[in-house]
Amino acid sequence: MSTGLLAAGATDASAIATKTYTKPYSKSANFYSKPLGRCVKTTLSGKVTFKHYYYKQKGAISDAFLGVKLINPTMRTTVLTKCTGGKKATVTKMAMTQRWYESTKCKLNVAIAAGYQWTVAVTPTVECGKRKAGTRATTYAVKANNYTQSNSGRPVGFNGEVHIKYNTALCLSARTTVTAYINNKSDSGTNTIKACVKV
Repeated sequence: MSTGLLAAGATDASAIATKTYTKPYSKSANFYSKPLGRCVKTTLSGKVTFKHYYYKQKGAISDAFLGVKLINPTMRTTVLTKCTGGKKATVTKMAMTQRWYESTKCKLNVAIAAGYQWTVAVTPTVECGKRKAGTRATTYAVKANNYTQSNSGRPVGFNGEVHIKYNTALCLSARTTVTAYINNKSDSGTNTIKACVKV
């Protein structure tokens, strides 16, 4: 725990008791391919760790977030015959991509840890227009019902600090893309999945 963080140039600003938090997330979205007759359920799970303090200026308090990182950001796809009440099914190949960015203020800059198989590239986003995102893509050329992309450690971080309305969640968005193959046919779908955290 640390104290005494002050906003530069703001004589009436102060920060109250910086603390570190770690919050789990697990969110899912579906993509149905009529040509393939398959539903692909995508689940993102892991944890978000961050530092937080209450920022006070001119009598108003806001939430400040910094040191934001993803821990073990895992992407899993499961194949079904349909999205509601479907039975297990298989495809012959699966390509999976997750692209992460901060979407509450669109200000934090993505940073990739050295040695991890992630890239940083400018990509269109739903909330922030064109924005740098941390991207991880994997292709599995094997017939299966489910596929898991594991990313151990803390491969994705966000540089900078944001102040948001008091008692509001900070949201990180992941743009997921899945391409399913059955022999010589394929189809792709995308979703935006959010991991939102608050103290």
